[in-house]
Amino acid sequence: MKTVAIIDTHQGGHHFTYLKIFSKCLLDLGCRVVTFCPNSGDLYQWMSFNHPECLDFFDALEFQLLENIQFPILGSFPQPFMILKNWLHAASTIKAWSSKTGHTPDLVFFAWIDNYLSHYLTHHIIDQIFPYNWSGLYFQPCLQSNEIFVPIRKGFLIGHYAIFKSSRCKAVAILNEDISEDLQRQLKNPVMIFPDVTDESNPEVDSLIAQRIREKAQGRRVIGLLGSLNKRKGFMTLLKVSQNMIKENYFFVFVGSLAESSFTSEDLIEIKKNSKNPAQNCFFYFDFIPDGSSFNALINECDILFAAYENFPYSSNLLTKAAIFSKPIIVSKTFCMGQRVEKFELGICIPEGNVVECVNAILYLSQRIELNLDRRQSSIEAYRQLHSVERLRSVFASILQNC
Repeated sequence: MKTVAIIDTHQGGHHFTYLKIFSKCLLDLGCRVVTFCPNSGDLYQWMSFNHPECLDFFDALEFQLLENIQFPILGSFPQPFMILKNWLHAASTIKAWSSKTGHTPDLVFFAWIDNYLSHYLTHHIIDQIFPYNWSGLYFQPCLQSNEIFVPIRKGFLIGHYAIFKSSRCKAVAILNEDISEDLQRQLKNPVMIFPDVTDESNPEVDSLIAQRIREKAQGRRVIGLLGSLNKRKGFMTLLKVSQNMIKENYFFVFVGSLAESSFTSEDLIEIKKNSKNPAQNCFFYFDFIPDGSSFNALINECDILFAAYENFPYSSNLLTKAAIFSKPIIVSKTFCMGQRVEKFELGICIPEGNVVECVNAILYLSQRIELNLDRRQSSIEAYRQLHSVERLRSVFASILQNC
């Protein structure tokens, strides 16, 4: 039996969902699993309730990133040193767990390895302080150059993902299939495309938020922007669209935690003005909705999902939600999300921030939701399979073969 340690220092977005799915997939592969994360109690409780048969081979322990050190006048500790301290922190935490339990990880999987990357760090340094085989999910790959070592005027700037050259790195997992070949050309270690899995729970039947949306929509088509409400998610664009379509038969829903720091002061004035006295075609609910049946109830309530993110070259598991619940989705033309929507016929791509094109997309999709669903069903099913838990299990199995 192989032992796998999962480390995740994030709590927002869909990270708890990823931790649940990753842990269960590895348990299904016959591994012993220990997960180090900030919400370890919630994860252990979920496993106890849903899969009590796995508890003999599962543990979840509290774990946080170290806080950056602040010096008077000088400011914060340089990033490479803080990243190095967090590698040391991870190594000492695993060593303590191993000493207590007698189990040494065959693989350490960083579920958000972005927090462990920095310029000026090489794999030689990491190999000295982290004596375990490791892999990780690189959520937001940044290929600023096509080289690991970027020439500058004097010497070399060491690329922030140079540590992936380590012999202990058994694979680099990424969600973006569009950059996998570029990254693979720079590395000897395997680059594996991870499915962007999601919670597929049945929608909560008695969701109060979903009921309120249904009552206020009064039979109108519902356009939804759901999840963490950040400016880059096109919030202001959809708000303008709602204002342009106030006489049309549509209802616009903005639900999730409002990331106020991402907006300008002018944006916030506009948002608060609209949310305090909402137009008859808008619904605002600025509170966190956990992924799972509660979130899926909101997805199910929408006729069209809005995800026309701005300057966002990464994957979004909202596309997986759209495929699972057969909801057409509006995304920006560029990057990974646009390529997927076009390839798998999941919805319509628009130029990011373009209000007129978004209005046209809503009108087009709403007229063809039922008409085109049967024709698109095979493409939608192909996307579901590509981003399924079954495929994730297969990718994990491939990584474990190298350990």
